[in-house]
Amino acid sequence: MGAQLESRSDFTETLAIHVALKSAIRAKKFQRNAAVRKAAASLCTDLESDRSIFGRQLQMLRMMERGASLAELGRKLRCSRRTVFRYLNHLEDAGIGIDLLGNRYKVERNISKMIAQ
Repeated sequence: MGAQLESRSDFTETLAIHVALKSAIRAKKFQRNAAVRKAAASLCTDLESDRSIFGRQLQMLRMMERGASLAELGRKLRCSRRTVFRYLNHLEDAGIGIDLLGNRYKVERNISKMIAQ
């Protein structure tokens, strides 16, 4: 049980929900129920916003595609250095490779597009 909790990533779980909702919306699975369709679209929007941890992590990924320093990440996300490190750890736990080149964090190009599909 302990090993299972260590390997679990909230980012990964939220990403799975986000991708499933986006796919269902694109496939028009909610066409028969306008309230459900509206709720699904609203949830996707909320997940992608900078008010959610997942949204901030997506924003971090976009910034790190170009390369971003710790200070830039903290300033843009309006959070502490410690929070930036926590988000970086969440992303690494989810299997996203993050490189530190000089003082800039980098990820593979277009990873945010692949993830947010």
